[in-house]
Amino acid sequence: MKTVTSAQMREIERIAIEELGTPSVALMENAAIQVTKHCLRYLENTDNAKVLIFCGPGNNGGDGLVVSRQLQCKGIETKVINFKDTIVQSDIEDCNLVVDTLLGTGISRDVDTNVKKLIEAINNSKKYVISVDIPSGVHSDTGRIMGCAVKADETITFGFAKTGLYLYPGAEHTGKIHIEDISIPKILINRVNPKTEILTETEAFDLLPVRRERTNKGSFGKVFVFAGSKEMPGAAALACSAAYMTGAGLVCACVVSDAASVIHHWQREVVTRILPDKNGMYCKASFDYIKEEIDKASVIVIGPGIGRSADVSEFVLELLETAKTPMVLDADALFAISENIGVLKTLKAPCVITPHPGEMSRLTGLQVNEILEDTAGTALNFASENNVVTLLKDAHTIIANPDGRHNINITGNNSLSKAGTGDVLTGMIAGFIAQGKDVYNASLLGAYFHGKAAEETCLAKSNYGVMASDLINQIPIVMKK
Repeated sequence: MKTVTSAQMREIERIAIEELGTPSVALMENAAIQVTKHCLRYLENTDNAKVLIFCGPGNNGGDGLVVSRQLQCKGIETKVINFKDTIVQSDIEDCNLVVDTLLGTGISRDVDTNVKKLIEAINNSKKYVISVDIPSGVHSDTGRIMGCAVKADETITFGFAKTGLYLYPGAEHTGKIHIEDISIPKILINRVNPKTEILTETEAFDLLPVRRERTNKGSFGKVFVFAGSKEMPGAAALACSAAYMTGAGLVCACVVSDAASVIHHWQREVVTRILPDKNGMYCKASFDYIKEEIDKASVIVIGPGIGRSADVSEFVLELLETAKTPMVLDADALFAISENIGVLKTLKAPCVITPHPGEMSRLTGLQVNEILEDTAGTALNFASENNVVTLLKDAHTIIANPDGRHNINITGNNSLSKAGTGDVLTGMIAGFIAQGKDVYNASLLGAYFHGKAAEETCLAKSNYGVMASDLINQIPIVMKK
């Protein structure tokens, strides 16, 4: 599913009105019909319902006025609060529903003082709120909060999904999102060529690697995993298991002895190559031992649980400078390259990095709060500048391609905020690359089904008790069509 910016939506509406002859008043009427439908649904069992509609100065406010008229025609009492008005507390206390049409998708600066007071009154009222097109105060393109923003229970948006609805922090304000048809032809989205997408369930299953019948393990690729250390041996086991569960044909763990012991105990199918180590971690000797074999892999995983030291950093850089195979870089591998970012521009093969905001801060020099205010922009800039697919983990993870395409992953939940879940994601992405997916599409699939595995696990264990190993058992279940 493609999402649009405010400028792209304005262009789509211009084409509909000027080139296709759709009256603008018809679009507004159709929009109001859709909002009215949702209002009536909420008020279905409410006697003597009262609706308070907050109207702004533009088309968004015009929608509110038409909604007021349509609700009155249905016998619903309404009152309109203009953006210049002073809120009367009794009005908001007496209403059953608030409709927010204060600000639309074109907001580009912080809300002014009076509108801010109205937004605060809406939020403080604890009333059920339906926002029209986008919650007032949320930036339509970035999801930024422009001073303050309405906290909606539902958002009714028109024609096409607006990008800012799905980006945090704005995504916390939308409630349930409804994308409603107002008679704008769907084909018009191709005229503006949006680069932001959200993977739907149908699209995700269509994107899965095809598994032909007449095959062998070599048909589905070989994953080399460089992960784990004396202090974090389980990271390697998690990544290896996830790669297998995702469909990889063979997984070879190129690990230190402590990590190999855990793998042998837990995952019998993983082949191990035990490498020389220094103090239980990778070192230059580890690379020298395996360097002649790395090109046998279909994909290489580097980083989960490998620890941090000068020797580890040397190992990682040697591996990156030599490998001619697609790579997935995570965790401590990102620490190793943080003081030598230029190495990414010299890679001989496609690569995806999977940082969380703290790791992204180290890679970019940006503060974590700056990154959280614009996750999409941060990921896109890094991907473009360093020619690597950048998967920036967040409540809604961003996957950015160097060519400007990017995806907002909306699957998953806060159960993933636990050690080891990132190792599982890394293994899943590698598993998809091994089966022939390019690093961008493999990252889309990994993020999507990783989130689905979390959702499925929570049905049995709740958001509190999910462990990274639980996700692995759910991978084949959520990937079943």
